[in-house]
Amino acid sequence: MVLSPLLSVVFRLAADSLITKICHIHGLDNYRRKLHRQLLAIQEMIADAEERRVESQAVQEWMKDLGAAANEALDVLGEFQYEALRQNAISQQSCASAKVTTIILTTVPFLLKKSCMFHMT
Repeated sequence: MVLSPLLSVVFRLAADSLITKICHIHGLDNYRRKLHRQLLAIQEMIADAEERRVESQAVQEWMKDLGAAANEALDVLGEFQYEALRQNAISQQSCASAKVTTIILTTVPFLLKKSCMFHMT
C-alpha cells in the first residue's frame, strides 16, 4: 500500500493558510499544530517502511489502519477548508457590500445637491 502521496495531501491541507485561519478563529491552533507534527513523524515512518518494503503482517495492518485514518483526516480537513472558503467568501462579499454602501453614501448626497441646484434654476 502506497500511503506517501495520500499523507502528502493531508499534510498540505493541515498547513493550508485558510485552514490555519479557521483553526485560529475557532481556537484550534494547538490541535492543528499537533496534527501537523504527528503527520511529519508518520510521513517519515511510512516512507521508511515503503522504502524497506517491510513485509511484516503487523506493519502491513498498521499501514492499512493508517491509510484509513489518513482518509478520515482528509475528509475532516476538507470540511475545514470548505468552511474557511465559505467564511472567506462571506467576508469578501461583506467588504464589497461595504464599499458599495460607502460609495452610495458619499455620492448620493452630492448628486442630490446637484439635482436640487438644477431644478432651482
